[in-house]
Amino acid sequence: MTKKNQIENNHSILLEIGTEEIPARFLLPVMDSLKSNAEKIFNANRITFGSVITYATPRRISLIAEGVLPMQEASQKEIWGPPVNAAFDKNGKPAKAGEAFAAAHKVNVRDLLRKEKGKGTYVVAAVREDARPTMNILPAVLHELILSLNFPKSMRWGTGSLRFARPIHWILATYENKKVVFELGDIRSGNMTRGHRFLSPAAFEVKDVKSYQALLRNNFVVLDPEERRKIILEESEKLVSAVGACMVKDEDLLRHVTYLVEYPQPLMCSFPPDYLSLPKELLATVMKDHQKYFAVIDGQNNLMNCFIVVSNMRHDSAELVRKGAERVIKARFEDARFYFEEDRKITLKDRQTDLKKITFHEKLGNLFDKSLRIASISNLIAGRCRPERKAAVETASLSAKCDLISGVVREFPELQGIMGGYYALNDGLEPEVAKGISEHYLPSHSGGALPETDTGAIVSLADKLDNLTSFFTIGLAPSGTEDPFALRRQAMGVISILMDKRYDLSLNDLLTHEVPIDKKILKDLMGFLEQRLDFFLQSDGHPADAVSSVMGFAPDMPPYRIRELLEALLQARRNTEFDEFLLAAKRINNIAPKERVPAVNRKLFSQKEESDLYDGYEKLSGQLKDLLSTGQYETSLSLLLTLTGPINRFFDKVLIMDKDDQVRMNRLSLIKDVKTLIMQVSDFSRLTGRP
Repeated sequence: MTKKNQIENNHSILLEIGTEEIPARFLLPVMDSLKSNAEKIFNANRITFGSVITYATPRRISLIAEGVLPMQEASQKEIWGPPVNAAFDKNGKPAKAGEAFAAAHKVNVRDLLRKEKGKGTYVVAAVREDARPTMNILPAVLHELILSLNFPKSMRWGTGSLRFARPIHWILATYENKKVVFELGDIRSGNMTRGHRFLSPAAFEVKDVKSYQALLRNNFVVLDPEERRKIILEESEKLVSAVGACMVKDEDLLRHVTYLVEYPQPLMCSFPPDYLSLPKELLATVMKDHQKYFAVIDGQNNLMNCFIVVSNMRHDSAELVRKGAERVIKARFEDARFYFEEDRKITLKDRQTDLKKITFHEKLGNLFDKSLRIASISNLIAGRCRPERKAAVETASLSAKCDLISGVVREFPELQGIMGGYYALNDGLEPEVAKGISEHYLPSHSGGALPETDTGAIVSLADKLDNLTSFFTIGLAPSGTEDPFALRRQAMGVISILMDKRYDLSLNDLLTHEVPIDKKILKDLMGFLEQRLDFFLQSDGHPADAVSSVMGFAPDMPPYRIRELLEALLQARRNTEFDEFLLAAKRINNIAPKERVPAVNRKLFSQKEESDLYDGYEKLSGQLKDLLSTGQYETSLSLLLTLTGPINRFFDKVLIMDKDDQVRMNRLSLIKDVKTLIMQVSDFSRLTGRP
């Protein structure tokens, strides 16, 4: 119960769970869950606290709760029981049900309250729980807190049944600097902790929470992950600046390394420069994924023959650590060079038939089948928007998956596509084809880099569209939170590429393949892509109602044009005259008939307002078609605003529901024609007015 204004003394709980080395990827989530679980458990036990802070290193998970009051809060709660006529007999004497309910909650049966709920009257027990000293309940509370922690994988050790990420060696637990004693498995809590495994392995006493972190630091443990991160960055920057270089910034790697060490000490290491002849992505991947080293680049973004290793030892061990790191990275690079050189002995074209041996999906054939489908879809897309690239696109499509059976990609799957680009250049293929192969997996994540070349963009579209149509066809569309084939991400990739390249391709164009798609599946796919387009536009900062007003064009209008129309609509919306037009458009929408109506007959007009509105409609009909086809949306919207006056005068002066059937139907036909005209620009009924 967080009530800072009630806190007078800064009483603190300190909990540290000491373990074997826990995997780095477990630690950030467990810090968050330790904090949230502690707050829930403290609240459930009526413990008033000010703040909860958590920390983690590979060998310890820690919590400090400050402002913890020495007494629980007292509790008064009402527990509803059986109906009165079941708790007491006709004479008002307690029945068995009433006595049992009272006994269960430790109250006198005569003290039961009577309260109405719904149509009945029930007995209610007013139960008071007195406040107890916080120290008295903390053993059970901290025991529960430790057991509440979950990990992606846990283990048992020894003969006990306790499960945790790694074996627990000690538990430090204090309140008001006094020991909180409890047992967890065969571990008994106390006020002892340990320092760095190698630099200060002996146990020592923690007498004061305030000095806890400083005491650990004196024993070569930097408890706070943010402090470790800062040390890594600042010390690494000093090292690379000294040689006029930069460390490759990689937040994922930095986060991981931060939780790999307790006492970070960055060191500059090097490797023989001849390895720089290998692809830079291959070298960087070996350093990052195999060894957790940071690559170093020069001012021209060229990889240098040095790297940063973050040691967990003191500087007096630096030379030993450096030699070990350089020996290991050289061996790793030798392996990479072997795979790369062996891969280049076989051309991508020669690998194509081997794709038949690799199953893409048991219901969708092998990778060779998939390559043929990609080539077919790519050919259609290129023919519609970049016919001059058809030859390059076909070559790239048939070779795009060939690197999946190369030695390097088997060892480093994250280099798929990238290595294919290098192998294409090695085979003498034109750079556009090589770039297309290397880019065809892009974007790899939401907001990720997009293909730069048309070849890469078209092959990427084809690959993603094949995945979407194939998995939808065999009934493996995403459902709820389940999306095992990352189809949502791939659909977003399709939308992102179409937006970026400004291809004149609609969603219908993309889903029109040589092999027809079942109508229901086509409908589901269209809806799926429209959802991603809607999400894309709203994520781009466009209001939901405005996005909704243009989504009706999604099947047949290129996505980039939908965005341009949306932006023009938002610009027009800032015009003070727009609100009046919007009301007029909604009046048209509300009364326009849904059923088919005869064509407008000008001879049936009897009032000037009818003729004026029809004249305005006819004038705009011809203009709008040409303007919309060339993307002149701002002009189209400006012209629509000129209909505001004729529409309002028509509604004010003309009796639409005339007694004469022909006149009435003719006026409804005019309204429907005007609605159809307006709907060519937007569904204004979905707009709420100016923001």
